[in-house]
Amino acid sequence: MNQNRIQTYINLIQELLNSPTERTDKILATNQELLDKGLLQTIIMLAQTSAEKGNQEAQELLLTLAVELSEKLEISITENTSVTATPLEYLTFLTQVLQATHESKNDPQIIYPILQENLNKLDLGLAETLQTWATSTLVEIKPEEAHSIAVDIVNFSNQIQEFTLGDKANNLEIAITGYKTALTVYNNASKTHHWVSITNNLGTAYLNRIYGDKSVNIEQAIEIYQSALKLIYPEDSPQDWAIIQSNLGNAYNHRIEGDKAKNIEQSIVTYQKALQIITKENSPQQWATIQNNLANTYLTRITGKVGENIELAIDAYKKALQVINQEEKPLDWAVTQNNLGNAYLNRMTDNLEENIEQAIVTYQQALKIINRENKPYQWANIQKNLGTAYLNRFTGKKSQNIELAITAYQQALTEITPIDRLLDWVIISINLGTAYLHLDTVERVENIELSIAVNRQVLEVINPEKFALWWGIIQKNLGDAYSYKVIENIENIADFYQNIELAITAYQQALNIFTVESFPLECLQIYRKLGDLGFQQENWQLAIESYQVAIQLLEITQSLANTEISYQEMLAESIYMYGNIVECYVKIEEYEQALEYVEASRSRRLVELMMIDDIDKNEEKPAEVEEYYDLQQQINQLNFDSTRINQPITVGSKFSIKEIKSENQEKISLLKEKQQKVWQKIWNSDRVLAEQLQVTYLSFSDIQQLVKDEQTAIIDFYSTRNNTYIFLLTQQQLTVHICQGEGIDKLQTWIHDNWFKLHAENSSEWQNQMEAFLSELSEKLELNQSIEQLNEIKELIIIPHLYLHQIPYAALPVTREKETKYLCDYFRLRILPSCHILNYCSERTLINNPRKIGIVETPITNKFYTRYECETLANMYLISPQKRLQYSQAKINNYHNFIQQLEVLHSSHISQVNIVNPLASKLKLFDGEIVLSKVFAWRLPELFDVFLSSCEINLNQTKIYDEILTFASAFISAGARHVISSLWLVEDLATALFCIFYYQHRQKYSRSEAFKKAQNQLRYLTGTQLSRYKKQLEGYLEEYKKHENSEKIQQKKELLSWFCQQSLPFTHPYYWAGFISQGISTINN
Repeated sequence: MNQNRIQTYINLIQELLNSPTERTDKILATNQELLDKGLLQTIIMLAQTSAEKGNQEAQELLLTLAVELSEKLEISITENTSVTATPLEYLTFLTQVLQATHESKNDPQIIYPILQENLNKLDLGLAETLQTWATSTLVEIKPEEAHSIAVDIVNFSNQIQEFTLGDKANNLEIAITGYKTALTVYNNASKTHHWVSITNNLGTAYLNRIYGDKSVNIEQAIEIYQSALKLIYPEDSPQDWAIIQSNLGNAYNHRIEGDKAKNIEQSIVTYQKALQIITKENSPQQWATIQNNLANTYLTRITGKVGENIELAIDAYKKALQVINQEEKPLDWAVTQNNLGNAYLNRMTDNLEENIEQAIVTYQQALKIINRENKPYQWANIQKNLGTAYLNRFTGKKSQNIELAITAYQQALTEITPIDRLLDWVIISINLGTAYLHLDTVERVENIELSIAVNRQVLEVINPEKFALWWGIIQKNLGDAYSYKVIENIENIADFYQNIELAITAYQQALNIFTVESFPLECLQIYRKLGDLGFQQENWQLAIESYQVAIQLLEITQSLANTEISYQEMLAESIYMYGNIVECYVKIEEYEQALEYVEASRSRRLVELMMIDDIDKNEEKPAEVEEYYDLQQQINQLNFDSTRINQPITVGSKFSIKEIKSENQEKISLLKEKQQKVWQKIWNSDRVLAEQLQVTYLSFSDIQQLVKDEQTAIIDFYSTRNNTYIFLLTQQQLTVHICQGEGIDKLQTWIHDNWFKLHAENSSEWQNQMEAFLSELSEKLELNQSIEQLNEIKELIIIPHLYLHQIPYAALPVTREKETKYLCDYFRLRILPSCHILNYCSERTLINNPRKIGIVETPITNKFYTRYECETLANMYLISPQKRLQYSQAKINNYHNFIQQLEVLHSSHISQVNIVNPLASKLKLFDGEIVLSKVFAWRLPELFDVFLSSCEINLNQTKIYDEILTFASAFISAGARHVISSLWLVEDLATALFCIFYYQHRQKYSRSEAFKKAQNQLRYLTGTQLSRYKKQLEGYLEEYKKHENSEKIQQKKELLSWFCQQSLPFTHPYYWAGFISQGISTINN
């Protein structure tokens, strides 16, 4: 045969192997010219090559194909052998080998050389001769002699079943014939050990059989094992019973018929039954083998939780390794090490880094025994696994790990070729391309080109119909590669746009495979990247359409993040999409849609509160919420895991792409429908709780309805990577002012460094620089231009973004009609985290004149005017002692029960902000602390007004998302309509005076008007006016001498005297601008 003809045969063989069985006839019909002896010879040649490499699975597949084609084409496989045996030669050889088996007492060292010398006779002719001779002989001789011959036949059958030379398919046929013949001698009713042993071996031979239909052979094996188990019992023949149970487990494990999940469960049950008899003590080797098989089965288990199954597999592998040691059974030990490595690589416990390290260690252990010379295919398989472990490794330098992965994959490809192992070759090549793509070295561009070349090489070999998933992965990888080329070749305009087009085409091709229903996580990544390409290309429509789908998918995938860390990892690579889609809509002047996405980005965090495990972990949740979570867990189990977030897409580990199967899609749809009904039930009774379970968005009309009159406007700030956008919304119109170049990287970083960070590190310097900073910020935000169109507006609702939440807007200087004043001089101000929060407040039942007023008061270190503040308020509103929690009364349980009875809460006690983990921030009471996460879980429907006269209630470390995790927001979520709090620790006398002034004005004015008047009264309070309160204030200071250092009290008295000597002691913004008003303003809003 010429080389071209052989290659054509190989191509046809690959097509047959990789196609469903039902397509075989059609493929053969279209390739009639290739159906000849040469085709069969090529298949046998490939099978022998696979056997030489130690790839037994490939050998069996090829031999099975050869047998099937031989039968279909009516061409004998044995016609091509050089020697043809005569019936007499078969009989002579059979007599010789049976005599040798008998005389040597079944010694393989005697038997195998005879078999090796007669390979030409190890075929179906020998099987036929054995059956004919034994059938005629065994019935004519005495029972004792028949039993003796039957024993020799069984021993010979055992030996030939294990014989590695010759044609394995024929060897198994000879063994099956021998076992069947021997069973005619043994009466199954006698249930002798011999009968059980032979039946067991016959079942194993059928399980491994190559001739015939594989599914039928496995069913035959199961039937044989089950028939044996009907006649023996663990009490009578425990060892035989256990061995058959173990083999039956193997058969169920390989079963094709029936439900795969049920077959695996049956397999596990039978292994466990076997282990009831076979123990480490009585049969250590068999026990270890079953443990190994059981571990393999747990790794492929469908039912149950994946993480738990992997843990069971790891435990079983470790048990097996207690017996299988490197010295006595080196190959078995190495194979088990490799399997254990696979389990570690797929492990789903929190310590992912440690698991990958464990996997690497076990793979390296296996490679001590298995090398390219002794087991080339197994060696290549371990190299493949090792490459995947290195590619996903956390420990060490990333580039070095990727280089190790590349080396391992290249090693694997020296033995795994598309000719003998196409699927493995495809998988390794894809992973190799992924490794090149993520190798960030000085040869970055070259690495990207190598990745493209590898992926394109695979595309030339595989058929997209037969390898649809892999084809889709390659297209996605090519899209990534061209996207990286866009970044690397940004200076070359021609290449820049060409690479964008190539990337877009590749991603769109990938989306033909990756549907939203089946691959939500992959679609999130692809649509996000398509949006990025459209954004770079200034193709705003493509960017918008892609980001829209990606943002919807982000809501779907967020339910998988069961910890704050995993959620932030997912969010970190996707949150910028909101900014980009906002910029796109602004570019095409669709401002309403832009504002909708601005608020959508803020609405997300409400859902995050209930997603995170840390929240309200010990609290009993409503039954509907528990049902909602249970349904979500069921959906997640059918869906996919979050362990692949921010990991390279590799194949062969838990980081692999996982399709949601069609049957699971139907189950997911039903579960989601049921979950939505539960959510609607929750929404009807508690909207805030419902919206902490699912994101709901405000439409533009919803947002505009929050502007209740013609004198009110919303100013909504939003920073993208490039710019800061100021949305100005009135009842009549929406306009957008763009602060060009003042985006996250520039403006927000500047605020962090010069305001937030300075405040934390040097508060006195921060205070000294405050006015200069605020003046510069006003210029950067170009507020003068923004407020020009607000001449008729009296009240502003300000929605900050990121670090702008920390800014005292009241003290921002602005110029109107050539006169510079503070913003609060022109407008009443309310500051809210989002329009969603304002909407909560607006939709709640309003109370015309709240009367149930209560005060919580605890001693605060270095705040000596707390009692004066609270006593004055109590006298002003005639608050009885029963409506005051003072000092030792202000305990945690009392606090919660107390505020449930109130409509107005004045809470004067210390708070402690946790910058790293805001949900762990605390309100300190007499007997302990209340954490912020708990307050978010409270429901206080009667509560209307809250005044948090505490330290730094609204201080927050804003990260990649817009943060609403403050006590003020928590009380609003719990039920409050209006909250006053502070951005920083305001001087305690100024705090006490502001509180008193506010409540005085509140008796006549709306909340926002009273707030503004209180600020102005404090700003313009003279030292002379303060002196009128001096004696009274000193009296309160004297009371603290019993509990505090008298030196501190004296310092306070001296400061009070100094204040009284100043013309305007509290005119600096530090004293009055730190207070903010959140929520509704008047009875109408």
